[in-house]
Amino acid sequence: MRQRAIAIVVVVASCLLLAACNSSGSDSDASTTTTTIAPPPTAVATTTEPPASSTEPPAPSTEAPTTTIDTEAQFAAAEQAYLDAFYAYIAATRDPANPDLRAEIDRLYTGPSLESAISQLDGFVRQNWVARPAEEPSVATVLVSPQFLPDRTDIVELVACAINTERIVEVGAAPDGSDALVDDEVTVVRGLIRLELIDGQWKAQSGETLATLAAPEDCEP
Repeated sequence: MRQRAIAIVVVVASCLLLAACNSSGSDSDASTTTTTIAPPPTAVATTTEPPASSTEPPAPSTEAPTTTIDTEAQFAAAEQAYLDAFYAYIAATRDPANPDLRAEIDRLYTGPSLESAISQLDGFVRQNWVARPAEEPSVATVLVSPQFLPDRTDIVELVACAINTERIVEVGAAPDGSDALVDDEVTVVRGLIRLELIDGQWKAQSGETLATLAAPEDCEP
């Protein structure tokens, strides 16, 4: 059995956005997510000459500083965006060719995590695989709340635990014409997730595995 990618991206996933995905099959079908974090943007210096006839000091700025409430709202939005991305990926694996479900992946993912999620779904379609929900649902839990990267207000990191219980089947591949089981192993992964703020929306961008765990109760660090 190959590794199940999670995400982010997974994701999820990518094994680590923490979106769940099966990786059974040949090694050539496995996808690899490269974590890419853009460097902080370079500020462009500008010089404004004061009016020649004015000797008064410039008026104070009226732009409100970022407040704790604003920051907490951003962190809450980023955390919800991660959870939305996780469950959107789970839904997409159950019907990987569905254009509406793929549109949700495009909306909720970006960068390496988006590339990995699309690659995994394409692999499902190519191999005629779908995910089937197990008795216990796949779930994701945020263990460490989002925090901005140093000198960035457009990228946050959080730590999450994803439990993937999906049963992966090949549709109609059994001798009697029913679905053939590909993988039903439960996987539990703790990961570091990055989300990026793009046009006012947090999107799952990249991530990395911190630990592959033996059981759901091992999620807590």
